[in-house]
Amino acid sequence: MLQDAVKGLLEIGDTLADSLSVEQLYAAEKRLDALAIPLSEDDVRALKSLLPHEGDTAFGLNWTVLHKIEAAPCWPLWDTLKDERNEWTRILRLRLADAGLVPPSDLGSTST
Repeated sequence: MLQDAVKGLLEIGDTLADSLSVEQLYAAEKRLDALAIPLSEDDVRALKSLLPHEGDTAFGLNWTVLHKIEAAPCWPLWDTLKDERNEWTRILRLRLADAGLVPPSDLGSTST
């Protein structure tokens, strides 16, 4: 079940990006600050879906999203990290590799 702060983030847009209005960016920041920790698996999956394909940072908000995801006790959710064309997926995978964590051999990818 998604917490209300995550639902609110999903209502702002499909992804968090620099192209959002100032009001949307402030609303996203407010909802990120309101996240209850620890995040559930559903929360992590939803937050990961908000990270845009091209790596847009949404004026830094997506780094906060990344840090919240990484702090979740259920992390890593390897099935959310298959699309290696996604810049945020590549960043998350690199950070996991730097921590000595590697995906299961059956993970596969969609890098083609």
